Amino acid sequence: MSKKVIYHISGFDCPNCAAKTERHLNKDENILDAVIDFPNDRLFITYKDSPYSIDELKAKIKEVEDDPIRLEHINKNSREKIKIFNPEFIYNLTRILVATILFVTGMILHHTGVLEEFAIPMIIMYALALVLVLYDIVWKVILNIVHLRNPLDMNLLITVSSLGVFVLAFLVHYEVLPDASFEIDMHDGVMVIILYQIGELIESFASSKSKIAISDAIDLRADTANLVCDDKIVQVKPETLKIGDTIIVRVGEIVPVDGEIIEGQGTLDMSSLTGEPLPFDAVVGQKTLSGSILKSGSLTIKVNTVFADSSISKILELVKSSGERKAKFEKFIDKFARIYTPAVFAIAVAFIVIFGLVTQQWTDAFFTGLAILVVSCPCAIVISVPLAFFAGIGLASKRGVIIKGGNYIDSLAKIGVLFLDKTGTLTYGNFEIKKVVVKGVSEEEFYEALYAAESRSNHPIAKAITLHKNVSELALKAEDYEELPGLGAKTSFDGHTVLAGNHALLEKYSVSAGEIESPGTIIYVAKDSKYIGYVVLEDVIRDKAKELIKLLDKNNIKTVLLSGDKELNVEAVANAVGIREFRAELLPQDKTAILEEEIAKNNTKKLIAFAGDGINDTPSIIRADVGFAMGGIGSDVAVENADVVIMQDHPLKIFDAIKISKMVRFVAMFNIIFSILVKATVIALLIAGVLKDYSFLVAAFADTGLTVIMILHSLSIFYRKIKY
Repeated sequence: MSKKVIYHISGFDCPNCAAKTERHLNKDENILDAVIDFPNDRLFITYKDSPYSIDELKAKIKEVEDDPIRLEHINKNSREKIKIFNPEFIYNLTRILVATILFVTGMILHHTGVLEEFAIPMIIMYALALVLVLYDIVWKVILNIVHLRNPLDMNLLITVSSLGVFVLAFLVHYEVLPDASFEIDMHDGVMVIILYQIGELIESFASSKSKIAISDAIDLRADTANLVCDDKIVQVKPETLKIGDTIIVRVGEIVPVDGEIIEGQGTLDMSSLTGEPLPFDAVVGQKTLSGSILKSGSLTIKVNTVFADSSISKILELVKSSGERKAKFEKFIDKFARIYTPAVFAIAVAFIVIFGLVTQQWTDAFFTGLAILVVSCPCAIVISVPLAFFAGIGLASKRGVIIKGGNYIDSLAKIGVLFLDKTGTLTYGNFEIKKVVVKGVSEEEFYEALYAAESRSNHPIAKAITLHKNVSELALKAEDYEELPGLGAKTSFDGHTVLAGNHALLEKYSVSAGEIESPGTIIYVAKDSKYIGYVVLEDVIRDKAKELIKLLDKNNIKTVLLSGDKELNVEAVANAVGIREFRAELLPQDKTAILEEEIAKNNTKKLIAFAGDGINDTPSIIRADVGFAMGGIGSDVAVENADVVIMQDHPLKIFDAIKISKMVRFVAMFNIIFSILVKATVIALLIAGVLKDYSFLVAAFADTGLTVIMILHSLSIFYRKIKY
């Protein structure tokens, strides 16, 4: 029996190291699938049989990775704190500062004429600086060789290039090798590795800052809760709350767990859950979701969900687990890094051999070949592309949309047809009286009969009719109340027999009335076997539903409305929001059959999506290429089966998800193409000899500088606005 386990894992130097470990774990006979989500520090493993212990798993990782890896089980109640200035960061910063001081001191002493270029004190300064910033990288190369692993990785590239230039300059000075056609300085090798390590530090800082920013935006879990205990208020950890406990939430505090308001009133800000900035009024009887912030008033809440299963914990877990499903871009990058580094090394060696043989300028050939190795480091692509998907999922979460994996970002950008459920998706699912027609009696008498018939019913239509009317007294007077499934209600009131329901109800009791053809739900009313009028109720169309359809049309995404409602009602909603194609009177299996038919005849690369309320539409959500669950965080069915969960019943969020996916794909593609173009251009200039004395300076910036720029470009996604 397979079992899936999620771990917290950290300590990798770079995504390439994580990818190498992931490949190694996937070769294990007891592991069906292993995925390392580098940005989120997560390891997802599906075991064939019994899971490995932490020590056993660490030993397996140690077979290919020598970095000090931290590995532990994920605790749903734990709060993973990301520290930027951890001991490792401070240590690396210190050694870089010391190496930089030695390097700069040597440069100043040389250029002021105090020391010659190859004076012993200067060589010692440069050598010490080189050792300080290169020893850890060289050690990894040595371990790879000792353990018979493939040594052709970024560590070897940077070791050979920086150490090679240092030694090359030394050998040229002492005439072991002939002079180059341009100046070769020992400090070039030191400068390259210092800039590389500075770049690594900036990457670490930027990545940690992005993780903190995204976590802070979506992790609005309260640190404490005010528990009412023996008529006293005690501050406790939300993790300790039990179902049935009573808590108090004051102004400015975060609702710690899901519950129901039993006393008080106030204004709640739910933007952390829904992405919508407008607060709403909270009163007794309403449900409250964890992560909401009380802006005014005071609330007493009865706990109905433990902390680990509360809404904000679910959201955070969904976002952090999204890295398990990698996008095609991310999978491409994993393969790219594995093939790219050996290929680049081969190209540099080939250049040295060919250029040296043709020109006989072996020193120039070696120097330029080493510069090519520096330029060719794939960090800019390997780090920035996964970060783009991470930032995109974070931006979506901030806007109340949970995208459950990078692969779904790929899919969202390819949607060609979107099927939409009507009730609960494009409409609120709440009926309102739109029309009243009275026949042969006064309005007062008509309404009295209508309210009496609906006063004891819990049916949504009855509740909509009596919403703004206190019918408690009428309910007490109503006798012999009978609710007839599929027809309506019958009761006796003040000695009169009253009927309220559909046309079939009147036919059942032989009441003569013409059948009305009109959009909406029609409730006919009869008193003492006499037809006295009808009311028309219509479902209310959601705000922004029409705007969603316009935006989808503008982006060449076809929309089709599917509903179990009668054709007149479905047609009315379709016309109101601008959908040209619709199907009515469908059962859940009919909707799924329509989806399957569309998928079967689809001969394009475009995908088929479905958006529903996440309960009766679950089969269609599962069957579609991309399934949206509207307002589904409260529904385990929606969370489990949808690819994208809209935290609020807000149809425009569907477009937000599609827009963000296209933005992420554009940034990822741009980073790949731009990085390759920059590196190819610099390599061409190096080969042409245009850069001459600035070869290594330009090469270093084409690696480290470009990497930092691409990382910042990816992380900028999280701070972007969605333009409609």
